[in-house]
Amino acid sequence: MNKPPLRTVVTGGSGALGSSIISTLLARGDCVVNLDRTQSDSTTWIETDFADGTSVANAIEKAEDILGGIDVLVHSAGIFRANEFLSMTEEEFSEVLNVNLVGSFRVAQLVAAKMVKTGGRILFISSIHAKYGVRGRLAYGASKAGIEAMTRVMATELSEYGIRVNALAPGAVSAGMIPDAAHLSDWTSVTPARRKVTPQEVAGMAMLLTCDDASFVSGQVVSQDGGASISHIF
Repeated sequence: MNKPPLRTVVTGGSGALGSSIISTLLARGDCVVNLDRTQSDSTTWIETDFADGTSVANAIEKAEDILGGIDVLVHSAGIFRANEFLSMTEEEFSEVLNVNLVGSFRVAQLVAAKMVKTGGRILFISSIHAKYGVRGRLAYGASKAGIEAMTRVMATELSEYGIRVNALAPGAVSAGMIPDAAHLSDWTSVTPARRKVTPQEVAGMAMLLTCDDASFVSGQVVSQDGGASISHIF
C-alpha cells in the first residue's frame, strides 16, 4: 500500500538553499508549503515575517489548512549580519536573534503543538558558525548555537509524542546568504574537502533526516562541512 505524501512546511524556501530543499522534497512526493518574506513560484507560498509572532502564527494556521495537517517542518529561514563585537549595537544583535533564534522557537512551537497527536519530524538548518568563533559572526553564531541547544531539549521533551527533532549544520554553502567571495574562499582553504557544500547536497541531507529511514535519529546536530569541523585548523 502506498503511503500518503508527507505534508511539509519549509521556511525560507525562496532563497537558493531553501528552493533546493523544496525541489528535493517535491521530488520525493511531499506536498509543500513555503513560508517566507519573498514570493516563490515553486510551490504554495505564504508571506511570513519571522520577527513577528502574529505573522508566524497566521502563516502556520494557513499552512495547516492548505495541507490538511503538518508532518514535516524544515526551518531554513534566517538572516545574516556581519558585525564586529565592539561596534555592534544592541539593536543589531537583537535583530538577528529575534529572527533566527526566537523566530525558530515561534515556528517550531506552533508546529509541534499540531504534531502532538500524530507525530512528526522537525529539522532546523543550523551552521558551522555555531561551533567556531569566526570574526564578525557573533550574532549569527550565537543564534545558530541557540538553535542547536534548542534542538536537543526539544527532542527530549517531544519524543513521547513521536516527534523527532534534529539540526543540520552545513559549512560554507556555494550559494547562500554570505555573498563575500573572499570569506567563502577562506572556508574552502580550511575545509579538508577543499570545496563548499552545494545547496543540492544540503537538500539531500535534509530529505534523509526527515525520511522514514531516519526514524531513530533525534536530538542530533549533523555536520555537513567536508570535515571542516574536525580539522582543527581554526
